[in-house]
Amino acid sequence: MNLDSFLVSDARRFRVTAEIRYSDLDPNEHVNHARYLIYLEEARLAFRRLLDRELGLPETVTWPIAELTIRYRRSAVYPGTLTVELAPVHVGRTSFSLGYGIFDRDGCVAVAMNRSVCVDRATSGPVPIAENIAARLREMGRLA
Repeated sequence: MNLDSFLVSDARRFRVTAEIRYSDLDPNEHVNHARYLIYLEEARLAFRRLLDRELGLPETVTWPIAELTIRYRRSAVYPGTLTVELAPVHVGRTSFSLGYGIFDRDGCVAVAMNRSVCVDRATSGPVPIAENIAARLREMGRLA
């Protein structure tokens, strides 16, 4: 999936900020590669809370991650703040993908993509995304 559009910040995307913690650093004194997963998770969960406030997400389904890719562009350093932007890049019948850009004051440090599958909590099987949720995801990703 092409994530080039996420190399540049876009104020129209959903965004959260995260302080880089000293504990995020590795022995090379830059943010450890695994910590980016936490930044993405914080953004994804904040996005889910927004969808729940707007639409009232069904309690009978969940959206586990089926795929995740991160492309590191350069190191983020402490102290600092990161802005994580996300937007839907694909909405299918039972899954959707989010694209991400992670930025510090000097620009893009990483881009990422994840695919989540809509899963019935009772059966653990994939189910179609509710149409109102799919429509809102398409709108937010300008995929309509």
